[in-house]
Amino acid sequence: MRSGGGRGWALNAWLSGLVSCAVLEARGISFAYRAGRPVLSDVTLAFAPGELAVVVGPNGAGKSTLLRLLLGALKPDAGKVEIDGRPVSAMAGSALASRLAYIAQRSTPAAPMTVRQTVALGRFALPVSPAAVDGAISALDLGHHEHELVERLSAGQQQRVALARVAAQMWPLGSAGGAARYVLADEPASNLDPLFLARALSTLRSWARGGLGVVVVLHDLTAALRYADRVIVLGCDGRPVGDGPPASALDPMLLERTFGVAFDHLSGPAGGPGAIVARDGG
Repeated sequence: MRSGGGRGWALNAWLSGLVSCAVLEARGISFAYRAGRPVLSDVTLAFAPGELAVVVGPNGAGKSTLLRLLLGALKPDAGKVEIDGRPVSAMAGSALASRLAYIAQRSTPAAPMTVRQTVALGRFALPVSPAAVDGAISALDLGHHEHELVERLSAGQQQRVALARVAAQMWPLGSAGGAARYVLADEPASNLDPLFLARALSTLRSWARGGLGVVVVLHDLTAALRYADRVIVLGCDGRPVGDGPPASALDPMLLERTFGVAFDHLSGPAGGPGAIVARDGG
């Protein structure tokens, strides 16, 4: 399988093994909000259950659009998105909700709702399950807040509520009856401090370790380096220019060509993942 359309960019051996077991696939998808101005162009990608895949790239590269196409919220102009070989666009709401969940950048309640009411929304298109809601609230350590209004919580607590809503939707967390399930998260800790970002990514990584497929859009390259199993770099032309293990996909030279600024990969203590830092004035 190839990714990146006309670039003919070949997937490496690591990704080839991954793709063989993947069930959520974008096949040659292109999309434009306005005719003649494509956001994504002939993109082929596949995602496996049990991995945390992070998508990075410059503003306007199509990262959020990619998630919405995978979710079925947008329909590609060309190509298709499939799960288990079935077009996502043809799946009924309840079937889709049992396989794909979405976390927006910021989830602000449209009306005053308690934590428990908000978490229960995860079951909106699924059978009612108080056990799933209880489990999700417990898993995200929200038991002391379940009867409080979400709007009165701190930003970090609201972010945990958003994660709990998805946990209720995907409950029990992990594989279910052999059907792979996915969480798609668009900057899940946007505008929050590094502690909350670390907590959110740790939670998502634990879900991946339990068998869920997780695809996350991030701007923080160091967080991608430290938490991802796989990193996909989208270029400004809406095509993948890198895809693989974090240390290779986040190559400083590739990042410089993609973002237009020089980067350094700083080594971490005791051989840890380290950090990706843009050079001052690069």
